Amino acid sequence: MENLNPALRCLIEMQSALQNGETVRAGLLRYTQSASDDFASQVRRFLFDWEQGRDWRPAVQSIASANRRALLELAACALSGQAIHTHLCELRMEIQAACESEIKEHIDMLPLRMLFPLLLLLFPSYLVLLFGPVLAQFVRELTR
Repeated sequence: MENLNPALRCLIEMQSALQNGETVRAGLLRYTQSASDDFASQVRRFLFDWEQGRDWRPAVQSIASANRRALLELAACALSGQAIHTHLCELRMEIQAACESEIKEHIDMLPLRMLFPLLLLLFPSYLVLLFGPVLAQFVRELTR
């Protein structure tokens, strides 16, 4: 789970906590303890604000990703005692679809990204291999 999307990783922790009979808070705490990314610090801030009774909405609204905002809003619903399992499953499918589209975009750009090293590094080497013997023969003929 090291290279998973942070929102998906957090969601999986929340789902596993619910399936194991634990609270969503336990899943969020487990995620914040095991992760050290930017989203984990945002989740820590959210939990701190929730536990202190502060308004957590401004901190959540400042998050750029809509999926991450939706996940924390869903966590707030769970912390207030609402049932969220079906919503978690729907959000998981959305996050997975977003991850797959991001991977597809990255894969689609790879040929273009690999073209530049090919042209800058391999093509000159190929030219040296191709024209090196011809150039050596030309120099030999000039020195005679």
